[in-house]
Amino acid sequence: MDPTVQVALYGVAGTTLAALAGVAGAVFGPLLAARQSAELARNSQLTDLRNALYLKALAYVEDVEARLDRISEPMADEQGFASAVASRGEITAELRLLAESDVLAAWMKLVEADVSLAYRENHDHTLRVGNLVGGDEPMVKDVVRAVADLRQAVRRAVGSDSAT
Repeated sequence: MDPTVQVALYGVAGTTLAALAGVAGAVFGPLLAARQSAELARNSQLTDLRNALYLKALAYVEDVEARLDRISEPMADEQGFASAVASRGEITAELRLLAESDVLAAWMKLVEADVSLAYRENHDHTLRVGNLVGGDEPMVKDVVRAVADLRQAVRRAVGSDSAT
């Protein structure tokens, strides 16, 4: 075959491939951009749902701390904080669905420590109002540690690990 014809065929083949790539880019580019945009919207929505859920969990923590104050501080309000937060079960269910694994693990440790202390509070007369326990009580320490761990896990999850 004549070298000039070969060069011409290579030129035509190269031009054809470039044209096909251009057409593919024109067709698939917007589809890929739309898919990526939808993915970003889903991720943003998930982040928003998680952040709202983490706020619910931290509001519940405020109630836990109010109860700790009530059983360990002589001047604490006997009624506690009594906020209108979601129940522990509702928060747990939502966290199981949406939370990052370390936040869920920290929450479950808090629930375990809180339930143990609440059981003792309700069944052991040493934790009744007027019979205060100190912050050195192991069950109180467990709850305090679990609260701190949950707060730290939430900070990491939302990207504000440096917050105090």
